[in-house]
Amino acid sequence: MPALAKARPAPPTGPVPEVAESRSARRKRETEARLLGAGLRVFCERGYDAATTGEIARVADVAAGTFYVHFRDKRAIYERLAGRTAHDMLERALAALEPTMTSIERVSTALRIVAEYWRSDLQRARLLLEGGPSLGSDGHVRFVGEIAQILADAPDLGDRPDSTPHSLALLAAGMGIELGRLIVARPEATDEAEDLIRLVESFDQSGRRRGP
Repeated sequence: MPALAKARPAPPTGPVPEVAESRSARRKRETEARLLGAGLRVFCERGYDAATTGEIARVADVAAGTFYVHFRDKRAIYERLAGRTAHDMLERALAALEPTMTSIERVSTALRIVAEYWRSDLQRARLLLEGGPSLGSDGHVRFVGEIAQILADAPDLGDRPDSTPHSLALLAAGMGIELGRLIVARPEATDEAEDLIRLVESFDQSGRRRGP
């Protein structure tokens, strides 16, 4: 009589349980967060050029050699801070957008969020817009591409083949930077910043200004 085949266990049903973070991974994440916070503090207090990796490690309360386990140099800290800022801005913009918004409405909504983000921490804004090294074209191209993805499904773009998400993303990125510089130079100039955003709102997709 042939042996009975062993029944295979049924595949699990329901949500897959989350894998617990290992202790070493948690320590790594926490140390990196401390170094990033310390880097932002030291850059803002001393300026990027005067800051040293040793001082960043001291403020983070880690050994000097520990810095290089996580970051190659102080520029790597700066680039991570800039990337996190861009990510935070995009996340806030996404949370505020509605599916029915036109492309221009999406740009103006995002610009108001960006302006408020710069105002929320003027030292960070000054560091990222004026006080640190140039991030080069690669980071800018990635940022513009992410903005273009947000704009790509705007309901009005399909009716205007001469308008592209990328061109509007370039506009949004450039305006966001200039708004930040205006806010850093004159934090009280809220009306002027709002006027710039309203100027964007006044143009339709053909580039013509709406209204009188």
